Amino acid sequence: MKRKAGQAPSPSRGSSVRSTSLVPVENSDSTKLEVSESEAPKALATKTPDEIFDISVEKNEDSIIEAPVKASSEVVAAKSTSGKSSPSKSSSSKSGSSKSSSSKSSSSKSGSDSAKSGVRSAKAKGKGKKKRRSLVPLLSVILLLELLGLGAHYYLYRIGYFKPTIMVTMADGSQQKIKVEDAYAEINIDKFYQGTKIDGIEVGGMTLDEAYTAVSASLPEEPEDVTVKLNVEGKLYPVDFTDVTFEYNAKEVVDEAYKLYRPTSDDPDELSACYNAIQQLKVTPVEFETAYSVHIDGIAEKVHEVLDPLLDQFATTKDAAIEDFDPETKTFTITKEQKGYVLDVDGAIQGVKDLFDSKKYSGMVKVPTVLKAPDVTEEMLNEQFGLVSEFSTKCSSNTNRNNNISQACKYISGTILQPGEQFSFNKVVGVRTYERGFREATVILGGQYEQGLGGGICQVSSTLYNAVAKADLKVVERNNHAWPSDYVLTGCDATVDYPALDFKFENNTDFQVIVVMWFKDNTVYAEIYGKKLPDGQYIKLESNIISTTGAGPNEYVEDKTMPAGQQKTLRAAHQGQTARIYKVWFDKDDKEIKREEYYTTSYKAFGTRIAVGTLNGDGTYAVLDTKTGEVSAASTTPSPTTDPTTTENPTSPPTTTENPTSPPTTTDNPTDSPTQAVEDPNQGGGGSEDNNQNGG
Repeated sequence: MKRKAGQAPSPSRGSSVRSTSLVPVENSDSTKLEVSESEAPKALATKTPDEIFDISVEKNEDSIIEAPVKASSEVVAAKSTSGKSSPSKSSSSKSGSSKSSSSKSSSSKSGSDSAKSGVRSAKAKGKGKKKRRSLVPLLSVILLLELLGLGAHYYLYRIGYFKPTIMVTMADGSQQKIKVEDAYAEINIDKFYQGTKIDGIEVGGMTLDEAYTAVSASLPEEPEDVTVKLNVEGKLYPVDFTDVTFEYNAKEVVDEAYKLYRPTSDDPDELSACYNAIQQLKVTPVEFETAYSVHIDGIAEKVHEVLDPLLDQFATTKDAAIEDFDPETKTFTITKEQKGYVLDVDGAIQGVKDLFDSKKYSGMVKVPTVLKAPDVTEEMLNEQFGLVSEFSTKCSSNTNRNNNISQACKYISGTILQPGEQFSFNKVVGVRTYERGFREATVILGGQYEQGLGGGICQVSSTLYNAVAKADLKVVERNNHAWPSDYVLTGCDATVDYPALDFKFENNTDFQVIVVMWFKDNTVYAEIYGKKLPDGQYIKLESNIISTTGAGPNEYVEDKTMPAGQQKTLRAAHQGQTARIYKVWFDKDDKEIKREEYYTTSYKAFGTRIAVGTLNGDGTYAVLDTKTGEVSAASTTPSPTTDPTTTENPTSPPTTTENPTSPPTTTDNPTDSPTQAVEDPNQGGGGSEDNNQNGG
């Protein structure tokens, strides 16, 4: 094949191979053409897929292109080197010409060896090229796989495959693995979780404002009926709490329910716990309840308003009492005592506060009380009440007089005196009139005997006086007669005259006193019922005459209705006496315990009062000598008749007892009172104290 002038021969592919095969190839740089499988992924892992693809291609192309160029340079160098003798070979030719043939032969051998060696190198080089060419597809495959791996990795990264996950338990009990960020996003919401209830209202899915509105709408304006009653010994008294106000904690409860199981961070452990709990809410809801506080002002003032008006009412005690008495059967009707109570107002106030503090706003509060016992109980009456004393006196057979006595007894009998109360004979018996059942009987008026309404009732007052003294009751007022009465011991009488003279006594015991009197079989009976004397004791009155004076001179008074010289005794003579009365105590065995002076009574001496007639036959009047009782024959002009029964010069009425604590005083000269009605002792019979025979 001709080559054109000036045209270098185109080496054939084979010549190139041959040419290069003669050149030893150093494969020290061949490692640059190989990509380590362990290094490639590391290098690529730091680049994005686009960068990886671009860089990898450039590097591979450079390696492929640069390798032959480098090899050609090596071939050229080999050619130039092969035309020269190496220093070692030159030195070996110094052995002379004799050795030239051998040198030639060695040289020829050496050349032959070099040629062989060149052929081997060329073959080795050819094999190296083939090897490098065979690595390219492999590297491409590796790169492709790496790229696919990186793509998959990128895809998985983009879809969050490599993000942290947590294992959660769903509402149905199954377990799932979910990403942390998904779990956080699912439960970090501004609404209540399903299964959250407040006051029975499902607030799941509601916002805070929606839940607060729903809960508030369900709350009653007045959740409690504040009804408080004070119990005072079984009686109930309401307290006015209509101004009470209520305040709910709905806002606090809604906020608390909202925070339930709500995560505070994206910590996996916390998220897992919160997520699981929220899932369980769907199965087992959590209930929240609102509460309210009660604002009540003025508790003390309100309690005082109720109890203060009751203090006196409850503090008052009432003794057991005899409400009725049957004089005939001697039976009593007793009403039970009433206890008193001192109210502890401060204790009641504290009781109401304690009720409210216990979250109870309706109820009954017992008011603390201190018992105030009565002085007299029903039991005490049954044990200690009974007949204390009795006294009786004999009467005359005068019908009118006995009628008056019986009538006075009826007015008195059954009288009940409360402790501290006084009895007044004139008040109880009243005015002695026909209309009230009284009749005329002998009385002493102005110091002599006369007829008057109610005559004889002084025997009733005297009989009662003795019974009162024996009952140890306090005599307030007592007056003795003008002279001693023969139906009682001397000094133990008590006269009355309405309204001037009265007989009064006081119930000085802590029990009631009942006075019972009646007239039967010409006898006056008086009984005193009350608190019995201790240990069966009883009292008797004893009279001692300590002084006596003779009767006074006769008194003569003119009676112009009687014939001259005729006489009539108006009053018998009475000697003067002073009697000292003793109160003697005996025990149940009739032994004297003590003796005390009770009082002293004095009676003045009286002469006989005689009426002398002065009416002459001719209608004239004789003259009376009041000292001797003689009349003269001398006549005088008739003058109006003077009642011989009247006293010319009345004196002041007798004194009465002023000091109830002392024995009653007696009048010294009751006959000087013209208004004093004194019964005729001769009409009374010879009654006397029955010496504790308790005559009935």
